[in-house]
Amino acid sequence: MNRRSAIKYLLTIGASLTPTLAALSNTDPQFLKEEQKKAKLTKYIFNFASPYISDKHLTTPHAHDEIKQLIEQYTHNQVYVAIHDGGSFGIGSALSSSVIYGQVQGALLSISNLTPRAPAMDIINIPFWCASAERYQRLVNSKAWQQYVLSQAVHMTVLFHYVVGSRTASSTRIYGKAIKSPEDFSGVRFRVPASESLLHFYQMAGAKPTSILWGLAARTARLNRYDALDPSVIGLYSGPDELHREIGVITEIESVHDGWVAIANNHFIQALDKTTRIAFLDAIEEIRHKQLLLYQRSYNNCRQRFSQKGVKIYSPSMEEKEALKFAFGHQRKEWNSVKEKLLGPKWPRIFQQLIEATYS
Repeated sequence: MNRRSAIKYLLTIGASLTPTLAALSNTDPQFLKEEQKKAKLTKYIFNFASPYISDKHLTTPHAHDEIKQLIEQYTHNQVYVAIHDGGSFGIGSALSSSVIYGQVQGALLSISNLTPRAPAMDIINIPFWCASAERYQRLVNSKAWQQYVLSQAVHMTVLFHYVVGSRTASSTRIYGKAIKSPEDFSGVRFRVPASESLLHFYQMAGAKPTSILWGLAARTARLNRYDALDPSVIGLYSGPDELHREIGVITEIESVHDGWVAIANNHFIQALDKTTRIAFLDAIEEIRHKQLLLYQRSYNNCRQRFSQKGVKIYSPSMEEKEALKFAFGHQRKEWNSVKEKLLGPKWPRIFQQLIEATYS
């Protein structure tokens, strides 16, 4: 979307703004007028698309408000940010294409949607080695991750990795059974995202993985097309089409981190003048730190709301987690071919460096 289109968008749809700003625009014409003026006077337009609703910020740590306010503040309004929420530019792989081909300049999406273009990123979906928020953060901000994984993401710029919690093993409301032991996966129809590693995981577990688009997860659950799915607690609650209404029992097995990423169009980043680019990236770094606090708040809210709905959230014991890790964890030889495919012939050394990065 070019500058003229972005300004036209602001003139006609004030609701594309962040939660605080959108609310003000509905009641304060002067505020919207000021936003239109900012957009006309700015040097660069950064259209940021997200599948999530801005005013759901208490349960979804999307950081829309922080992205808008901090980028504009750090760049002294040289970059104007327009948030396009609710999937208005698509979700998942379609949204990544929108960024790569310049329909929008930035977006939020699941890391699994980048694996077709950057296969090494799928290494995080090998279970039981970097699922926790702490270890995941250390990994994705390490030199090893940058060298061996992000270097593949040449079609876009990864701005920062969101922290949204570990993936679960969650039954649908119709299926309604807890999945907490290796045997519980057998024969279960598992909805999987676009991840070869997760597909391999559920095949190892004896489940029946089925690929279903994220936007159809709620509808297909209502139609009993699958029995279980694996997003984090936040992902389950924030999923499209009121997915949270279709959840039966959530088991926090902490298999892999349900990573999201903020990405940007390469041309947009390269076109920024040097001073503005430095300021833009400084803003991104502060957003990354603040997003961790948003995650902690959202996780607590989602957990509480699921409990209020009567959805049971089961936390496996240490013994139960060890049984799952022993049966399906990264140390098993069944993962060697996957590691080699993702990391190349030197995978033993590279994967060891990635593991060490989660502790440093």
